[in-house]
Parts: sequence; C-alpha cells; structure tokens
Amino acid sequence: MIAMPAFWDRESELSRIRRRLGGAAFGYVTGRRRVGKTALLLEAIRRFGGLYHQAVEGTAQQQLLHFADEIGEALPIFRDVVPRTWSEFFRLLSRASLPPLMVWDEFPYWSQGDAGLASLAQKWVDHELPKRRTLLLLSGSAQSMLYSQFLSHASPLYGRASLRIHLEPLGYPWFCRALGYDPDRADSFVRFSLVGGVPHYWKLMPRGTPTQQAAELYFEPSAILAEEPVRLIRDEGVVGALPKAILDLVGRGVARPSELASRLGTAQGNLSRPLALLLELGLIHRELPFGESSRTTKRVLYGVQDPALAFYYGTYLPSRSRWKTLPAKEVERLLHGHASRCWERFCRQAYPGSGRYWEAGVELDMVWRPDGKKRALVAECKWSRVGDCEGRSLLEDLRARFCRSALARRFHAVDFRVFSQRDLPEIARRFNS
Repeated sequence: MIAMPAFWDRESELSRIRRRLGGAAFGYVTGRRRVGKTALLLEAIRRFGGLYHQAVEGTAQQQLLHFADEIGEALPIFRDVVPRTWSEFFRLLSRASLPPLMVWDEFPYWSQGDAGLASLAQKWVDHELPKRRTLLLLSGSAQSMLYSQFLSHASPLYGRASLRIHLEPLGYPWFCRALGYDPDRADSFVRFSLVGGVPHYWKLMPRGTPTQQAAELYFEPSAILAEEPVRLIRDEGVVGALPKAILDLVGRGVARPSELASRLGTAQGNLSRPLALLLELGLIHRELPFGESSRTTKRVLYGVQDPALAFYYGTYLPSRSRWKTLPAKEVERLLHGHASRCWERFCRQAYPGSGRYWEAGVELDMVWRPDGKKRALVAECKWSRVGDCEGRSLLEDLRARFCRSALARRFHAVDFRVFSQRDLPEIARRFNS
C-alpha cells in the first residue's frame, strides 16, 4: 500500500464547525460510506477539543455501558453512575459539565437499540442544550438512517439542526496530492478513475501500473473493492430486487427510464420510488439536458457518478470471469473506456453549472454558460492524445452538431473546445482556482 497522510482538506467544513463553537448548537454530518465523516469529526476534536464517542451495535444496556466506560474519565458523573436507560442517560448528561464540542458518531446504532431514543434526544436538544455552550454533532455511516432521523417530517429531531454538513467525495487534485501522483499525467487520472474521491479507497491503492492496481483492487480473490458495493447497499438498507436491478443496469450504461422499464419488464411508473431512493442515497444521479428543467422537459438520463461504483458495474461485473485471460490490449481498452466516461464527468465538474445536452440526432458532451455571461462554451470530451488534424476534424463536427440543435437559436456567441488528455493539467487546475 502507498503511504499517505491521515487527514487532508475539509478546511471549509472545519471552519463551519469552529464558527459554531462557544454557543449552544445541534447539527449532523452526512455523506456516503467511507467518505471521511469520522476523520473530519476526529480532526475537529483534535483541533478544538471536546468529546468523541462512536456508538456500537447492541442492546441499549451495552451501548450505555460502552459510553460510560469511554467517557467516564472526561465526564466523571458517568464514572460514578452507569445509566440503565436512555432517560437516565439524558438526566445525567444534564448534570454534567460539557465541553465546547461533543460528537456522537454512528448515532443510528443507538436509535436501532431503542425506538424512543430520538424523542428523548429531541427533548434534551430543545430544553437542556440551550442552557449549555456546547455544539453537539451527530453522524453515522448509513445515510438512509440519518435521513430518517433528521430529514423526515415524522422524525422528532426534524428541523432541530442548525448545522448541516454533507461531505462530498474529494477531487482528483487531492487524490494526487495524498498519494504523490503527478496530476498532469494521464496515468494518474486512470488511477483516480479506479477509486474516485473516497479517501478510504485511496488507502487501499497498491503500487504498480494502473492495470496492476485494477487487478489487485477488484479482480484478485481477496480484492476489497469487489465486495464494497454489496456492503454499501446493505449498510444503506436497500432491500428488494428492483432498486438493486436498477442500480446494476444504470451502472452498465442503461440511462433512459423507458429503457430501464423495458429491460426490467415493468411499467415506467413502478420505477419512481426505487429511483428516488437511489438518488437520495447518492448511488445514482439524474441529468436533464443543459438549460432545461423538470418543468420544461421530460428527457432525463440516469448514471453512476462515483468512479469506483461505475468501474464495479461497468467494467468489473461484465469482465470478472474472464479478466485474467484477457490480452493486455483488451485490458487496456477496458480501462481506457472507463477512464473516458470518467473524463466526461470530470470536465463538466471543472465547469460548475455545465451539463450534457441531447435531443433527437444531437448529443453534446458539455455546454456551459456562466451566469451573466453572453458567451457559451460547447465542448467535446475525448480521452486520448488528440493531434492537430484530428482536433480540427472534431471541432468541425462539434460545430455542425451544435448548429443542428435547438441551442443554436438561443446561444449566438459560442466558443468550441475539444478537451483531450493534453488538457488534463488545465482541467485539474480549475479545481484549485
């Protein structure tokens, strides 16, 4: 494995936490599995001081004993009295001298052990926390359970949080900085496409070429990432065959709702709820044509945005049984195809507010027009070393496709670009600007 720092980035999130210190506040940290929620919270404790406790699965009595054992030194009242119920826990908490920051990680484990815990926590947050100068932060690895605790109108804790932090995966420049790769090199981007922006996956990166890394991460008998999507789906509580089948098809490139319904042999209306669940959990994302809204168009495409999940469904599953017998050129072709799909998304992410555009007979990889600007940018994203001659041909084709589109009647000042491997340094720098 490649050595790397224990913590990096997340300065904006830490600043938001710091600004809340010194007053009574309640908040939560969300984000997909392995994205670095616990690392952020531990770093906050390290920088600002406070108490951190990570809940364990088990009965309420086990959880309370575990809390008392771990926190008793800092909060002596829990050393002297081990609470037997959550009601007693909150009574003791009200009598304790609390630090400026208190973190309860894996809070859903507590909720699983006692269905009435959320109501008790709501009462304490409403009536006791305002008397303190303490910021209480809750988190957990299962987004679905946290959403049910905080974002559901039926939840007792709904609307109580004044600090909401959602962690997104880190970007390509941070990946290169953490692992010591040159961000201007094409093979660095191919490596990134295997693991994406999830810091925990970076720690698993073996040394070697991208081909060797792909084999060890996914195709060896003990490959960790070959089992990760199964754990992710299980931890998020995704049950039933339909949402799992949708995720599998979307990951393999089936993007249109009508095609999904056809492949699954069901009515399109039956996909609404499982699609909404997968969207809420961030396992898939939805795209509308650039410049359109759900009020003006019914055209929609679904995709898997996370590079590691996209590799799992789009490359690993279709080729796992034959990977070791494939010729080297075929393996390189598969990696190149996956990196190409990631490159399109990467280019669009470098231009916030940009998007794909499509209509009958026309597809454009990227369209961007900044707010308040008259000129638009229309780009073709090509993951290859494009020469001058090929570049001119691609630009001519791009202009022709744009002129056939409805966008040509709306955008009169347009710059056309072909983003190829040569432009990786430029695109990567946009994430640092």
